[in-house]
Amino acid sequence: MIMEKSSFVLVFGNSPFVRVLDFFLNFDNFDYSIAQIAKETETKWESVVKCVEVLMKKKIVKKTRKVGKAQLYMVNKESPLTGLLEDIDMKISDFFVKKELGRQKVVVG
Repeated sequence: MIMEKSSFVLVFGNSPFVRVLDFFLNFDNFDYSIAQIAKETETKWESVVKCVEVLMKKKIVKKTRKVGKAQLYMVNKESPLTGLLEDIDMKISDFFVKKELGRQKVVVG
């Protein structure tokens, strides 16, 4: 499940924070450990810990449960800020889809 660059990352940059935030916005139905997030976002474990701490303070991410010694986290769907970020993410994606479709019409037509 290694992620290719999403439109969110293309717009806001390929920083560890943006990659982690993008991961949570895209994979919002499950909870994940720091190790899983680090692997999927190709981000150092220590950086993911810092990003998750910031996202938790802003109530975008929440702790869910522990599996063994690993704490799991998921996006906080009850947060109004999360809703806004999901809206922005969808609008950015829609923008790029429309841009690509427009380019294809020019090539075909």
